[in-house]
Amino acid sequence: MAAAGEWELVRSSKKGRSVTVTNGKLKKEEKKQFIQKAPRLTPTGGIELAAPGKENRKPKSPKAVSTPKKKKPEKKNNGPHQPGTLEEAVCRLRVGEMQNLLDVVMSRFHDSPLIWLKDLASYLNVRVNPIHSPDPAFRGHPNSFPASLLRSEVKKMLVNTLSGCSDNLLAAFHKHCVTSMVQEQIKGLGVAGYKLFIQILSIHNPHVGLMNLPLYCELRQSIQNQTPACLSLLWAIGQSGLDDFTVGLKVWMELMVPLIGLKNYSAYVVEYGSSVFRGGGGGGAEDCGEVLGAREFFTILDFTWCSSGFLPKPVQRQLFDLYPKVKTAAFSSTPEITLKNFFPSFLHRLDPSVSLPLKVELLTCLVQCLTQDPHCWSIWSQLYLKHLPQSSVLLNHLGKEWKILSQSLRVQRKEVRQTIQGFFETNKQMAHKAHTVVGAIEATEATKILLNQMKTAKGRSPFPRVIKLLGILLLTAVIWDIKSAGSFYDFVLGSKLGQTVERLGLVPHLEAFGRASKTAFIHSYRWCAINVPVYYSRACELAGPYLLLVLEKTEGGAAYCIAAMESAAQYIPLMKEKIETSLPGLSASASHYSSVAMNALQVGFTTVRDASAPYLSQAHEFVTTKVFVGPLAPEKLQEYMFDAMNSISQLLLRMHSSLVGTLEDNNSASNKTS
Repeated sequence: MAAAGEWELVRSSKKGRSVTVTNGKLKKEEKKQFIQKAPRLTPTGGIELAAPGKENRKPKSPKAVSTPKKKKPEKKNNGPHQPGTLEEAVCRLRVGEMQNLLDVVMSRFHDSPLIWLKDLASYLNVRVNPIHSPDPAFRGHPNSFPASLLRSEVKKMLVNTLSGCSDNLLAAFHKHCVTSMVQEQIKGLGVAGYKLFIQILSIHNPHVGLMNLPLYCELRQSIQNQTPACLSLLWAIGQSGLDDFTVGLKVWMELMVPLIGLKNYSAYVVEYGSSVFRGGGGGGAEDCGEVLGAREFFTILDFTWCSSGFLPKPVQRQLFDLYPKVKTAAFSSTPEITLKNFFPSFLHRLDPSVSLPLKVELLTCLVQCLTQDPHCWSIWSQLYLKHLPQSSVLLNHLGKEWKILSQSLRVQRKEVRQTIQGFFETNKQMAHKAHTVVGAIEATEATKILLNQMKTAKGRSPFPRVIKLLGILLLTAVIWDIKSAGSFYDFVLGSKLGQTVERLGLVPHLEAFGRASKTAFIHSYRWCAINVPVYYSRACELAGPYLLLVLEKTEGGAAYCIAAMESAAQYIPLMKEKIETSLPGLSASASHYSSVAMNALQVGFTTVRDASAPYLSQAHEFVTTKVFVGPLAPEKLQEYMFDAMNSISQLLLRMHSSLVGTLEDNNSASNKTS
């Protein structure tokens, strides 16, 4: 009890003791604890009790504090004799067990073949469950793997089961196998049995895989972050196109090419594309226009030339080998109709700042479009101002190569000239603001050069070629006429040409020319028959030992070079392998940079030639008008040359006659002494 005028507050402490508060006042710490432990009023009008403080919590026992023991994962009961490899698992399949299962299911579900196939696929997936899971896409194995491991009777039983089903039923079963395979692989279960059944179905019914292709594309998009399951999906759907070029191209373009930029899938996508084009050979290129359009082709072009640097060197080379086949298939067998769809995208990518290999490829494709499809010129005229820098690069290239390109042009030259003339007029209209428009000055210069090249090509006269052709034809006719007559006199009497020669009075002159030619030939022949053996024996006597020595040394040197080359040939593969091992990709890089250097040298030579052409023309004009005039005129120089040749020929004749006279005097003197 407190004194009068006082009251006390009694509360239980931790130890059960009461605390007395004198004069009804609490200390600061006690007031704070009281407020924290007091009940609170919730917004809904209820009372919320305060959470018990640390002092009210009972300490946990040491047993409770200790971490609980982890339960060991339950081992799957795969049977005492679970196969270790896929080959062993497939070899254990028995056609009798599969047929018994099929008979039981067919007896229970008479009119539900889809249930039969599903149960058979489930049975196959359970039995083919090796300990060591194979690669999701079976990389490193032939395309027929793993179906090639099946026994002939097992494969025949599966094919017979599928042969009696409709396409819609097979498509539904294909969808069930693919989705079940993906779901179970995500859970970490084996899916080799489903893959076996999918491969058998795809080999004998390749079109079934395309019936649910949009669904498979959505499924691929949802699981592309899970590499094993996504690779299994790509492999399973890709089995439909290994033997059918059109089906394989559609699967590759719609399902796989969207993943070509992802590091985990690029190698497989490129390898599958190579298999499709290698197996089909592009034989169905005329039917793939709807599958491989401009959008799909430029996806591959951009990745090949701009984004393939992160790929390993073998995969990158495989992609560059695949690109020309894709381009041929995209252009199809009628380029004169389809190339107009590709021209705008090619022109848009021809930026002056692109790399040299890509620029060469774009220029090659643009030239092919312009030379084979006449519609590309009208499209270019519409896009000229919008793509002025790109057009300047293309015009410059056409100006350099016009002499060659004009020969392969399938378009009317009048239309081409009108298009280039339109470019020239457009350049004149914006001449006042050419310095503010990017590419305007370059396009103006390139247009002028191209027009000059076209005028030069047009100004060339075809008469020299016609004259040469007529001369060859005339000579052929004369030879054939003489040969058909038998002899010259028969030719004069029996042919129209001979009668014409006789009317003109040329026969006596021809006979005199023939007699003189015959006499000269006989005299030359006699002289050669007498003197050539003498000169030959003397030459052999004087030069023979030296020639034999030279021949012997040459044979020795050749033998030494051959032996050195043979010994070097043994070390070349080892050195090449060692270099490729220590510096992978060196040979490919060297060939690439050498081609780049050759292209750069060619561009530099062309630039120097174009830059020096005006100065060379001025120099030529100066030399012809200021230097080679008067005594140095070309006709005077020609006259001097003819006089020199006549003097030399007369000197040779005098030397020959004096030599012959000397030899005759020597012969006569020797005869007298004898």
